[in-house]
Amino acid sequence: MENINTVLRKGFQTWTHNLNICIPFFLNIFAGIFAMFAIFMVTVVIFIMPAMQDITSDPANINPEMAFEVLTAAFYGNMGLFILLFIAAFLISILISSYFYGGAIGMAKKALKDGSTSINEMFKSGKKNLVNLFLTRFIVMLIILAGIIFVVPGILAIGDLSILMQNPEEALSGTLILVFGIFIWIFYAIVVKLVFTFAEYALVVGGLEPLEALEEGFSFFMDNKLDTVILWLVLIGLSILTGVVGEVLNSIEILSTFWSFADFVLSFAVIQPLTVLWWTRMYLSGKSTQFYDIDDYLKFQR
Repeated sequence: MENINTVLRKGFQTWTHNLNICIPFFLNIFAGIFAMFAIFMVTVVIFIMPAMQDITSDPANINPEMAFEVLTAAFYGNMGLFILLFIAAFLISILISSYFYGGAIGMAKKALKDGSTSINEMFKSGKKNLVNLFLTRFIVMLIILAGIIFVVPGILAIGDLSILMQNPEEALSGTLILVFGIFIWIFYAIVVKLVFTFAEYALVVGGLEPLEALEEGFSFFMDNKLDTVILWLVLIGLSILTGVVGEVLNSIEILSTFWSFADFVLSFAVIQPLTVLWWTRMYLSGKSTQFYDIDDYLKFQR
């Protein structure tokens, strides 16, 4: 197992020689936006447009209050369908990200082992691991949702939620229990994500089934807890750093627009590819994988 410094340094070197690893992340965001737009348009055509036509034939006569009432009535009248549509949109987003994320891990594996990768590797790995990666993510999501049990005592303590809305002071003790439960649930979700960090990498790199990948990911985490937490903190530190830089630059009017674009590019072209490369290298190094050594190549070139 390589030390964390080697993982970070070698992973960064691999990224500098394989900038095309950013392609899956850009495609993922664009495909996700397109899918959500298509679902939104379906919602408008099926639910909103018929409801608007029922109130008036002249669009100029529709005021904001009237439109809000119509939309509210359409929502409550078709709540079940709206919920199903929301669930479908959520699952489609997971499916899309599973394809491109699986492709990115495949590209990272290829780059780390052979020194270079290509977009064809993204298509190959994404297609091969789409279903299993989707199921793995879905199982982890269900495990996280099981943490809802932490907020049940607070909900029961409050009783009628209308009391909380009308007079929060009367439900103060229940509210405190609910807030505490929410914090526990958030902490639980973070732990679950951390414990199963390597499940997706084990699945794509090792060609495992979902349950096997979860077991392998948990086992690998338990054997490398310190290095995993350190790398996780490094990634959090990068996010905080970009956030601080963004706050500073946004306070300068002339630079705020530039930073909005730069932040988008930085996230998808640098941080996310590096994240995948670092996690993939850490997992592969724990499996005694032979890597392509860029340092040896540079020495040979000299």
